[in-house]
Amino acid sequence: MNPLAQRRKVLIYISGPLQGSPDLDAARRLYDDLADIVRECGHRAYVPHHHTDPTKAAALSSGDVFATDLAALNAAHAVVAHVGLPSTGVGAEVALSVASDRRVLGLKRPGERGSRFAEGLIEDSGGRIITFTNCEDLAGQVAAWLAMPMSWFGRPSGIQHRRRVVA
Repeated sequence: MNPLAQRRKVLIYISGPLQGSPDLDAARRLYDDLADIVRECGHRAYVPHHHTDPTKAAALSSGDVFATDLAALNAAHAVVAHVGLPSTGVGAEVALSVASDRRVLGLKRPGERGSRFAEGLIEDSGGRIITFTNCEDLAGQVAAWLAMPMSWFGRPSGIQHRRRVVA
């Protein structure tokens, strides 16, 4: 078990494009694979599409999606985000994460071109951007990131937001 897991089991929020993905099923598989990697490293994973999927939970309002995923993001200690494809939602999750002192690991495949601004934001806040070629490569790099000492992950603060009033 890695040093981070020995100290305490943490929640890792898995962020990635869904609606903007060219292949929604492949995107879901990638995020499920990431969750499996996180669990194999001794942690818990929150995968948004298990709760707020744009097709399987299409009846949820945007406010419900925001509240559900923000609660999980607030509970998370760190974030793993697929940043290789443009996504407004991922950008918002990354910005909220770094603003509340959560470490972010950004992922992309060779040839993917996400937002250079988002990548710079992640790196400027002490996070990392990795490029992976296959699932084995991804697992090794994510496991190495999760093996960082607990002190490196810091103490994230709560994300401030306004409560929605439903009439």
